[in-house]
Amino acid sequence: MTKTRFNIVRCFLGLFIAFFLINNPHPLAAQEPKKIALLPFEVFSGTQQDILQESIFSALYADLGRTKTIHPVDRDTILKQVAGRPLNEETALAVAKETGALYAIIGSVSEFGELISVDAKIIDVRKGQALPGVFVQGRGLEGIPAMASRLKGDLLLRIGEVQRIVRVDFKGNQKIESSAIAQVIKIARGNVYSESDLSGDIKAIYKMGYFDDVKAEASTTPEGVVITFLLVEKALISQIQFTGNKVLDKDELLASMSVKTRQVLNAEKLAADIAKLKTLYEGKGYYNAEITYKVEKAGEKDTRIVVAVQENKKIFVERISFEGNQTFTAKELKKQMKTTEWNILHVFTDSGLLKKDELRQDVGRISAFYLNSGFIQAQVADPVITHDAKGIYIMIPITEGKRFRVGTVTITGDTLETSRQSLMDSLEIKKKEFYDRSAIIKDIEALTKAANDEGFAYADVNPRTDIREKDLSVDVTYKLFKGIPVYFNRITFTGNTKTRDKVMRRLLYITEGDLYNSTNLKNSYTSLERTRYFEEINFQTEKGPAENLTDVRIHVKEKATGMFSVGAGYSAYDKASVMGEISQQNLFGRGQILKLRASLGTTRTWFELQFIEPWLFDLPLYSSFSAWHSEKEFEYYNVNSSGFGFSLGYPIWEFISGSIGYTFSLDELKDMSIFAPEYLRDYAGTYRTGIVTVGLTRDTSNDKFFPTQGSKNGITVGYASEFLGGDTSYVKTTLLSQWFFPLPLETVFSVRGRAGYLAPSEGKTIPLFERFTLGGLNSLRGLKDVGPTDSTGLYVIGGTTFLCFNFEYIFPLVKEAGIKGVVFYDTGNTWDTYTFGSDFRHTTGAGVRWYSPLGPLRLEWGYVLDPKTNESTSRWEFAIGMFM
Repeated sequence: MTKTRFNIVRCFLGLFIAFFLINNPHPLAAQEPKKIALLPFEVFSGTQQDILQESIFSALYADLGRTKTIHPVDRDTILKQVAGRPLNEETALAVAKETGALYAIIGSVSEFGELISVDAKIIDVRKGQALPGVFVQGRGLEGIPAMASRLKGDLLLRIGEVQRIVRVDFKGNQKIESSAIAQVIKIARGNVYSESDLSGDIKAIYKMGYFDDVKAEASTTPEGVVITFLLVEKALISQIQFTGNKVLDKDELLASMSVKTRQVLNAEKLAADIAKLKTLYEGKGYYNAEITYKVEKAGEKDTRIVVAVQENKKIFVERISFEGNQTFTAKELKKQMKTTEWNILHVFTDSGLLKKDELRQDVGRISAFYLNSGFIQAQVADPVITHDAKGIYIMIPITEGKRFRVGTVTITGDTLETSRQSLMDSLEIKKKEFYDRSAIIKDIEALTKAANDEGFAYADVNPRTDIREKDLSVDVTYKLFKGIPVYFNRITFTGNTKTRDKVMRRLLYITEGDLYNSTNLKNSYTSLERTRYFEEINFQTEKGPAENLTDVRIHVKEKATGMFSVGAGYSAYDKASVMGEISQQNLFGRGQILKLRASLGTTRTWFELQFIEPWLFDLPLYSSFSAWHSEKEFEYYNVNSSGFGFSLGYPIWEFISGSIGYTFSLDELKDMSIFAPEYLRDYAGTYRTGIVTVGLTRDTSNDKFFPTQGSKNGITVGYASEFLGGDTSYVKTTLLSQWFFPLPLETVFSVRGRAGYLAPSEGKTIPLFERFTLGGLNSLRGLKDVGPTDSTGLYVIGGTTFLCFNFEYIFPLVKEAGIKGVVFYDTGNTWDTYTFGSDFRHTTGAGVRWYSPLGPLRLEWGYVLDPKTNESTSRWEFAIGMFM
């Protein structure tokens, strides 16, 4: 029974298989691609019909060919079939039948300016009718590929070969917003579904770096295709911790890292950040610092990074050595470097610290040193750096090569008014024994400047060097091309919202119509800079309306010139005091100065009102008016002074000006103590002084308060007489000479000398308060009341001559804040004779200077090198509002 049933089942199974095979002769064979005949489109364009027709036809044919389920009929076959026939539905249907195609595509192209419109329809050959048409638009020929792609999608939708996407879902993304993911993919609701687009989008999402795994599913619904991206997010960094760090705090370490919290963990970026931290520690001298990290879980899906720092001992550059240097000693080469070996000053400087960027620049400096010393073939290799527990060792390999001398030096090309011989005499390279590239650069600048100063703004100097290996020399030829003379055309100002154009224009050394002159341009910049009206000054020369004209545009950024300040100070003469000032350095933008100053101290009260007009009547006539009142307490008497003065100054020559002024003062010596020395009692009373002062000054310094170069020189002679409104009569002469020398590292050396001579006139006695005494902030710092004494030797009465010298080295202390340090040496004295003596006093010391919001500030400490009996050996000095 069982066997019979089994046979029946086998029989029915065989019949079923045979029936299936008869009706499905190729069950595993792939579906044959549908054949489509694409006909050229009609074109409605006035200018580029052939180009448009070919572009649309080729782009759409290529797109159809890339679709797996479509086989477009060979284009050459189609073009033969349609030759001479109208491009309409009848022709399309006939061509499709003739080529065995199931569908035919026809259409038209219209051009409206840059806008291109395409209408297309697909014809079902079996039904013999056209399906609903499609329409796309684009701009220009460059938009045709995109239009062809949209056409293909819409046409294939008509025959069910493709489907539209009805929804795009994202699953698994909890921290990354779906909208952020959607921005990086092509697939979107309403687009035609494409497997290639889907594959590309999977890669695009993965490249975002937020996911460990990205997959996608496409499911078909009656409405269309639903795309679902299945995402596995990477862990986010919730915290970055540091352990063992003492030298650098957490904020400093985090600032140098690119990995941040709430980011996806990226092992490569983290490893790079650890290397950055190592470099950061090396820059602080911790070359043996060890830095490791570990990643810990923080909750279910977050991570925590723990950076372990073992700083170890700070080490310094122990030794810098050179290999291959034969001409120059290691000491000479080290002088070219900013990287230095450790020394005792490392507490105050960066000596001994290795900064790799600085060391790379040092290699360039040594190379330049060799090149500037005749070794034109010298090579300086990368430093070899080693270190151990004791320190860092740097070895720099050098290949010197041969040393070349300076050969023949000539100037060729155009001539200038300056003689060729004068130009030759000014060349730096002629002063050198060995070839020096830096001298060549200076010569190019000097020759160019010489031509510029004669009006040739576009002058060019080309140096040519001819190396003579045989006698180890280099011939140098400068070829000068001066071009045409150029004149200043328009000079315009921008950015000066307060300062009037005429105030700026009158400070310039150039005027419209002048022959171009680079020195005058530079002096104009310096002149504007010295006003301290501006934070920024930018001179820009531009070609004018003609080839021989140049425009100058001066752009400035103004700064506040008004000041209200209150401060406190201490000086050898005034003791403790509080002071205040209201001033405007650029009144109403006219360049005028108005000041009201007051000082209230334990021994002195002082008020002053001053008005300055630098350009009286719009002429370079400097004028000032001031009025004051002061009350000063001395040990044995008091002095009350009131007065006024005015002066005029005029520029006589470049940097040289003359002045004349009149001052009237009423000085009363009163409240004389019964213990006052006898000589003082003779001076008690009221003095009227009328004095005319004339002066001559030459000032080439580049800044009013902090000069770095140039000089100030001057002589002033004052004559007081009864006919000038006073009852005193004398002649007072003072001389000043101060020089500033710029040094490396933005430092300055200054030397100042002053001398004075005071002589009575008309048989009058010189008032006590007019005699010369030294000591204090502007003469002998650390001393007070230096000068001749009375017959008892106890009281300083002042001298009739004085001589004083101040030597200063000024350096940046806090560069960003403009605070400078100073060390000084002062020497000088006063004498009650009409000759200078030799018994000079000597002091030294240091201090701080700052152009503060309250005005120029000085705090200095002076130490007396030759103290006398019962004399203080040092003294602090403080002042606001004045410098030297």
